[in-house]
Amino acid sequence: MLKFKSLVFLLVLIGLTACKSSPTADEGADNLTLTPIASSSAQQQQDPVTSTADTSDDSEANQSEYNVQPGEFNLYPRETSGWDESGWSIITPSEDSRLIYVSSSLGDDETAEFYAPRDIDDIEDPGVIKPFKTIEAAHANTREGYPDWILLRRGDVWGVSAAIHLKGGRSVDERSVITSYGKKALRPEIVKSGAKDILRVWAEVRYVAIVGISLYAIDRDPHSSQFAGWGNTNELRGIYIYSGDSHEESMGSILIEDNRFNYLSKAISSAGDAKHVDIIVRRNIIRNSYSELGHAQGMSAGNTSALIEENIFDHNGWLVQQENRNEKDKEQGQATMFNHNTYFSSSMDTVFRNNIFLRSSSIQNKWTANPKGESDEIISRNLLIEDNLYVGGEIAISAGGNDDNNNGHRWQNISIINNVMLAIGRDQPTNRTLGWNIDANDWDGGKICGNYLLHTDNPLVTNIYGIKLSGHSKDVIVSKNTIHGLNTPNSSSIHGAISVVDIYDKENISVEENNVQLDQGMLQVIVAEQLDSITFRGNRYFSTLEKSEWFRSDGINYPYSEWQSISGDDATLAQDIFLEPKRTFETYLDSIGFGSSIDAFVRSAMEQPARTWSENFSAKRINAYIREGYGNTICD
Repeated sequence: MLKFKSLVFLLVLIGLTACKSSPTADEGADNLTLTPIASSSAQQQQDPVTSTADTSDDSEANQSEYNVQPGEFNLYPRETSGWDESGWSIITPSEDSRLIYVSSSLGDDETAEFYAPRDIDDIEDPGVIKPFKTIEAAHANTREGYPDWILLRRGDVWGVSAAIHLKGGRSVDERSVITSYGKKALRPEIVKSGAKDILRVWAEVRYVAIVGISLYAIDRDPHSSQFAGWGNTNELRGIYIYSGDSHEESMGSILIEDNRFNYLSKAISSAGDAKHVDIIVRRNIIRNSYSELGHAQGMSAGNTSALIEENIFDHNGWLVQQENRNEKDKEQGQATMFNHNTYFSSSMDTVFRNNIFLRSSSIQNKWTANPKGESDEIISRNLLIEDNLYVGGEIAISAGGNDDNNNGHRWQNISIINNVMLAIGRDQPTNRTLGWNIDANDWDGGKICGNYLLHTDNPLVTNIYGIKLSGHSKDVIVSKNTIHGLNTPNSSSIHGAISVVDIYDKENISVEENNVQLDQGMLQVIVAEQLDSITFRGNRYFSTLEKSEWFRSDGINYPYSEWQSISGDDATLAQDIFLEPKRTFETYLDSIGFGSSIDAFVRSAMEQPARTWSENFSAKRINAYIREGYGNTICD
């Protein structure tokens, strides 16, 4: 038995097909492939590693159909297969894997050797070995369609001259892997690339795991002695996944876990017309993405089915506040309305669960569903956004803006449940006055349930929504949400803690068992049009507004007695005395020793050693702490 400490991996049962596609035009032809480096004399003398793959055409797996369905993550139960006791995915090498060790401080490409698993007692602590010095030389000894491993020595640092095009593995159980080894706590770090990307996963590549490394754009970090200077910060993506130009093909089975991303233009990006399926992003920390040239996101994804779980996204899309309100100036990494913590377009069968989203340039989670013609159609479907924490930013969740023909549905089966949103609008990165918590538009079926929308704390932020449902929407349930402390100094004829608004057709909207407690400010309780399409049941309301202004419909304010008559609302009007209504993210930080410093919290999370994930940095623990102060209502 190998004395192998479990590495990060999510088991998914998948077939494979090769996608023969070219890069998009804006990628150019530079750095698309690495020039193979000849094996050293030591490698040529070494006995070959036994392979069970079909070497006549890379591997047998590459000839089978890749038929994984969107949303098929982790087909094995977590408690019985694929996960260790600390929640990390498990990867093990195969008998014919090559273990290719790399050390920038100790390695030598001329004398390096690769190893079979049978030759190593402990893969993470291999003892006396002959490592490669450069990642390029190590990569040249990997094989497409084989479960070969590149292991980077912890604490070592590399620059790469070109993008590293990772090769695919054999199957979901036999991944190609790039990961770390050694006794040091610091992850191995790739600090720059001579291309637009550090790591690439190209169209014909499947079954890849990227685990426990750091991708850091040192020459884009204004605090670094190697900073290139403002005006010289070239774009650099950390991991770029490209699926090809064919709509009929798909790619996937990519695991990205336990990594650190800092000062890139996009930390993780997937693009291409084909579907990306089985993209798994777990327990990474992604921060400080910015751009002086284009748009910057923590993660951007198109045509993607992904599991995004237990990550921390912080301060992505900007370094400094926009100097001129609503301007598009990107100089020195200024915030713009186009930059976000995550940006997902045309998504399907995707789960966001137990993540922490902090201080985005504009939107924490931006989802788009842009129709291709003049008629709206379902573009994004089956999205679950569950038990995440949101702090700051201008909008917490938007599903959806952008292109809209205003003639139909664009989203189907969307669930936003049990999330906690705090101080949305606080930072004003773009100098706008937005503080929107949940924005839903053109939904055909969905649920907004069990969310906590709490505490606006910037008096300059006046454009506030709790939950806004608009467009052509039907069969949507808004229930069991707790809305407290959303305060604005200005009254508005269109803004409410819960708003169901605009002229477009609505059908079968349920607003039930919500608790709206507005103890100061001028935000209205309910603003709703087309009351005959809405059912109100079992809600609880309180506001310090004049009672004649709590409710609004068709441009008219109503006291509750008249509101009840026109809406059928059977609400209870009462002020709740919460157990600890001042619980915030900052009080949580203070309780675990960080004062109220978000920066200290994120830095400490970044410094966790490989395969270490303290519960103190988990959305699950923080959200439980917040909910306990406000009644602990959740959506079943």
